[in-house]
Amino acid sequence: MAVTQQANVVFRALGLGILTCWFRSLFFKPKYQRIEPPKVAIRKHRPSALLRALIHVIPVAGAIALVSINLYEYYITRDSAKTLVFYQLLAKIHEIAIQASIAAIVFSYIRHEMVLGQGVPFGSLFCGLQVSQASYLWSMEFWGSVRSKHLSLRRRCSLIAITVGAVVLATVAGPSSAILLVPHITSFPWGSTHIWINTTPNDLWPTRTDRISVPAACSRVYQSPQPYSCPSDEWQSIGNYFRLLKDGVPQRYQSDVGALGPNRVQVTGKASIRHLEIENLQDHWGNVNSKTAIATTPQAAVADALITVSTIWSQAFANITTAGHGKPMGLEAGSSIGKGYYQPYTVGTCVQDSIQDAEDERPLAFPAPPWILPEYIPEPQVDPTSFEPPTFPFPGLTQAEALNFAGPSSENRLRWVELPRDPFNGSAIGAVILLAEQASGSETSQRQEIITCTLGAGWGSSNLNASAGLGGGHGEVTSLVNHTAAMSVAQLVYSLSKKENGGSVEDYLQSTRDFLLPLYPDQTINISESWSRYLNPTVADLNTTVFHQLMQGNITNREPRVSAGIILSSLLANGLSRIGIESSLQGDLRHKIDSNGDSVIDANSWWRGKGDAFIVDPSESNEWVKLKLESFVTGYAYTTIGFGPKIAVAFMLIYIIFAVAHTCYAGISGISSSCWDSIGEVAALTMNSAPTTLLRNTSAGITETNIFKLPARIVAKPDDVSEGEHLELVLGEHVEDKIVESRTIKVNQVYG
Repeated sequence: MAVTQQANVVFRALGLGILTCWFRSLFFKPKYQRIEPPKVAIRKHRPSALLRALIHVIPVAGAIALVSINLYEYYITRDSAKTLVFYQLLAKIHEIAIQASIAAIVFSYIRHEMVLGQGVPFGSLFCGLQVSQASYLWSMEFWGSVRSKHLSLRRRCSLIAITVGAVVLATVAGPSSAILLVPHITSFPWGSTHIWINTTPNDLWPTRTDRISVPAACSRVYQSPQPYSCPSDEWQSIGNYFRLLKDGVPQRYQSDVGALGPNRVQVTGKASIRHLEIENLQDHWGNVNSKTAIATTPQAAVADALITVSTIWSQAFANITTAGHGKPMGLEAGSSIGKGYYQPYTVGTCVQDSIQDAEDERPLAFPAPPWILPEYIPEPQVDPTSFEPPTFPFPGLTQAEALNFAGPSSENRLRWVELPRDPFNGSAIGAVILLAEQASGSETSQRQEIITCTLGAGWGSSNLNASAGLGGGHGEVTSLVNHTAAMSVAQLVYSLSKKENGGSVEDYLQSTRDFLLPLYPDQTINISESWSRYLNPTVADLNTTVFHQLMQGNITNREPRVSAGIILSSLLANGLSRIGIESSLQGDLRHKIDSNGDSVIDANSWWRGKGDAFIVDPSESNEWVKLKLESFVTGYAYTTIGFGPKIAVAFMLIYIIFAVAHTCYAGISGISSSCWDSIGEVAALTMNSAPTTLLRNTSAGITETNIFKLPARIVAKPDDVSEGEHLELVLGEHVEDKIVESRTIKVNQVYG
């Protein structure tokens, strides 16, 4: 019989009481089924109390498993992730189990207070059934209960803590379980290694360009690829930019939206595909008719090394021994370089003027650099007759002397001019352009249209990323500006140039598209006239120059000076990015012997930063460029990366503590009960209780919180039918303590 009682306790605790009914209907007479037997209301029996705590086993075990696997970090394959729909179903089942566990804890507290304690407010009778409804926290029942004057401070705090904690945990149980149970796609760190490139930092990122590093043959190029690298290589990509700008929007729509185009085009290195970013912005002088062109692209030598390592990493990934962490095979892997990496950022702005005649002795005027904070512009030297943006006169060259530039007048002629540091502080180089005759308006015109441009350049700290599919395959190299190195300077400079609309330093820097001296780039570059000539070589098979060919290709509605700014800043960024392109990744890969006796790449050497993947000679590599490369994998994983998983783990840990504490209490006290945990049982209890005038006018609803403040307690009363006692629900203050004490329910006693 004891076994049957314990089985009933277990089924009842798990919400499977219907099974005991079916069992009785199979083995007992129908007459027995019509008789409701008397039962023990409160039981003091440790085994029974612990059996009732079995309702916590499944949800707590699931919560512990989810927390453990996410803290441990486990990665799964794409094939394993195909069953995500079943993970969602399991998460829902786990949520229901957690809510049932929490409801059992609340019911245990309410029963204890109603039977063995001093009672609870009437509004909290059914809170165990409403733990999954967050709306209970702003219901009349809850607020009436917590404001009841019959609660002491300690009991009020206990009621609020248990009720609010239960409702919050039950509400977040579902999302938390789903976040931790359903593997999510994320990029997680998987290792790091140092890489070496056989050039020095000063040669790869010089502060002044030098023609010695350029092959002499680069003064004359061809449209087809050449066996040597030149600063002007990939100039055709800039032509593609203008072509896409023209054809990006059909002609019939351009009157409405303009000639919209891309903000990037592809350029290549020896092993990498990079992006040449191009932006055309309104200048910082507020002149809507003036434009500033900004360009940047990853450094070719570093990008080549990065994509090579990323490809090696994707192929060597299968050799990693993860020690039980799983393998995210069939997904994407990649690498990134942050600290110590720089790439060129260039900017240019141009103004257009007219040369009056061959006797025009006015000095050429170059636009003031718009990428420098106004506080750093020497305003007394600004040409007072110039239009916006302001210009500085350049006494070394007159308008008339510009007419003598080499080249046919039917072409756009370009000459580079090294500008003095004062007043052109922060400028890399200047450019003078004589527009072709057909672009000057009329062939009979006596005036020659001329464009002067000021260009800036600098090495800016950036983050470089590359990705490839696991198992091989090339990917693209992308870059992001890294402002960390410039922030200390930014704080100082920004304080000197506070804007009326306020904003953070980062916002101010972003509004300038990442080129605002002295904030960013980190190191300015001075461009020599001799090196810059290689940016505009003669294209032998076209019998013209690179610059003229690009200007001729600009058959859009852009003004010549705007096109010139885009072309020059792009040519300069592309040329600077190709410095050191002949340098390459150095070192030998580490190998190991696999289980088949074959030599394979030892990917464990850089997994989780355990070591370096390459072996180099310490003395030989002493002056080489050394960069820290971080490897990552994009795939399905159980991990705490991100804010969501961390919060979900915290909620699960709180629930585990909540459930384990209740289990410990049940095991120590031995007090348990299977009564009044359903609406039907509470309704039967109230119908067996004496009516009270305190509930007058409540049969059609309750609109006042005072009703829910009434103290409620379950007491024993003599049974009119039998010699035993039955239980009743008593409301109100009229129950005297001594009467209540005499009617207190006794543990392990049967009631009808």
